[in-house]
Amino acid sequence: MKNELDSLLQKEMDRKSFLKHVGIGFVAMTGVAALLKTLNNFGGNNARVGRGYGSSAYGGARSVNSSVKS
Repeated sequence: MKNELDSLLQKEMDRKSFLKHVGIGFVAMTGVAALLKTLNNFGGNNARVGRGYGSSAYGGARSVNSSVKS
């Protein structure tokens, strides 16, 4: 991979091909980052209970064990 990068850096190119290579590199890097983020969240618990504005004591969240007695 290092040899390929060195040969790419030594290659003469015009503005159009340079922007094309930079764009492909940017899309590849962001795609890999998105893929890793998706795989990281894949095994986790997707049910997020108690998150958001109302989940803190200041937001008025109720405990799961507390119930209203009539």
